[in-house]
Amino acid sequence: MNMAVETEENTISLEEVISIFLRRKNYIIYSFIVIFLIAVLLALFLPPTYRSSATILIEEQEIPKDLIRSTVTSYVEQQIQVINQRIMTQKNIMELVEKYKLYTEDELKRKYKTEISREFRDQVVLDTVSADVRDPLSGRPGTATIAFTLSFDHKSPKKAQSVANELVNLYLNENLRSRTEKTVNASAFLKSEAEGLAGLLEGLESALAVFKQENEGALPEMYQYNQTVLDRLDTEIAGNKLQLSGLEQRKADALSRLAQLSPYSATVLPTGERALGDQDRLKALESEYRRKSSVYSDTHPDVQRLAREISSLKAHLGEITNLEDKKKILMVERDVLSGLKQQYRNDHPEVLRQNRIIEQLEADIANVAPAPVAEVKANDPSYVLLENRIFSIDTEIQYLKDKNRELREKSARYEKFILRGPLVEQQYRVLQRDYANAQAKYQEIKEKQLSAELAQNLEQGRKGDRFTLIQPPVLPEQPISPNRMLILAVGLVFAGMVGLGLGLLVELLDSGIRGEAQVAALLGASPLVTIPYIYIDSELKTVNAKKYIAIVIFIAAIFMAVLSIHFFYKPLDVLWFLVMRKYGLAID
Repeated sequence: MNMAVETEENTISLEEVISIFLRRKNYIIYSFIVIFLIAVLLALFLPPTYRSSATILIEEQEIPKDLIRSTVTSYVEQQIQVINQRIMTQKNIMELVEKYKLYTEDELKRKYKTEISREFRDQVVLDTVSADVRDPLSGRPGTATIAFTLSFDHKSPKKAQSVANELVNLYLNENLRSRTEKTVNASAFLKSEAEGLAGLLEGLESALAVFKQENEGALPEMYQYNQTVLDRLDTEIAGNKLQLSGLEQRKADALSRLAQLSPYSATVLPTGERALGDQDRLKALESEYRRKSSVYSDTHPDVQRLAREISSLKAHLGEITNLEDKKKILMVERDVLSGLKQQYRNDHPEVLRQNRIIEQLEADIANVAPAPVAEVKANDPSYVLLENRIFSIDTEIQYLKDKNRELREKSARYEKFILRGPLVEQQYRVLQRDYANAQAKYQEIKEKQLSAELAQNLEQGRKGDRFTLIQPPVLPEQPISPNRMLILAVGLVFAGMVGLGLGLLVELLDSGIRGEAQVAALLGASPLVTIPYIYIDSELKTVNAKKYIAIVIFIAAIFMAVLSIHFFYKPLDVLWFLVMRKYGLAID
């Protein structure tokens, strides 16, 4: 029962709410009007900010990337940010500020350049436009940046458009300059590298040429040839030795036969007998003398007789026996000794006698100085024929000896080539490997240089990825801030909340007793009669004056609201037309 009574006591009826509103209407209305007027003034007098925007399309290169690849490989977002950082430098910003007079002289003096630069960067708005794409190679879906918008905010629409247009030009030019500069730098770098490698290749080629010249014949590719030539030379030398041995034997036989012939034809006597010539007789006597002297002493009659005959013939003929004849006789006697040794022992009398004859001939040859001898031509055909044969054999022997000497020298040279082969091969392989590596690197750099030059022509011809202005900055007609309708809406709501709150607060702070319910709650019994408040004339005048003021304020508030709608939302004639059209009352 008590709880029900308390609930009824705590419940506020609609009549009490209305009475509270009427009782505190001045606080509610005045505070509402003041705050709403402040919101209206803010919406009216806050300086507008205009935004001029441009849309720049990011176009891909016209020539397929499979044919020519650009040397600019950075992502579009990264490239845009790099360009933004290069443009938004303090130097460029201050040039734009001074060119378009974005600040007054007093503001320029009062603010630091860093502060102005920061404010300018805040006024620049850069937004990228992305689209869903599919990778042409992998076929996987993804997103790609296809364009971006560049905007500039300023309180002057003309300046906003001018600065936005200037920024667009800076972005386009910087993109073109940076791409061209990258391609030019890449091409120049690769060209420099190619020239350095070309110099290195020339040096290695010269080193290879000098090495080949210094080691001619000992190079690895010559080993098999050298071995073949060396084998052929050895075979030819061995064959020449056999021929030389045969020629030496033939010469010895011919000399042996020549020693037994007289170079001069024998004289035929009237009796038909052949008589020896003086020279032949002298040789025969000398031969007989050597034989006798090898057996008998010098006092032996036969030895003395032969000595006298020899002296007599020499006196008659002169000293005509030359050294060559004695050498020939010595060779014949040695052949005789060789034949005796094959038949007898070394201590046999015949062998000993032949040794004495050879010793005597050797002594005569050693003691007789070679002197010019009167040339006496041989006239015996057999002798002359045998002499010519010996001369021919000597010529062949000398030819074979000279040829063998040349072959041995040549063989020694090729042996040196083969012996030097392993060391030369090692050094040669090192030079070849260095040359092959340098050549491969040179070819790689040249291919990259060609690609860089094509990419450079691509960028300079504006056929690569590029920024294209598709929507230039226009003169803004409507400001983007402040949002005056939002200010009015917020001001309206806030003014109502403040007015109601203020009225409720005053009501709670008021300790007076009003109303029949409060009297009954305080006394515990309902009053018998309630008498309303009776205004005197002076109070009626004040109340009426307040009513008039409230009506004027209310009308002013409505008027301000209408003006706000007209200026900040839509003109009243347009709004009226839209309303009429919505309800079908408008006439087209």
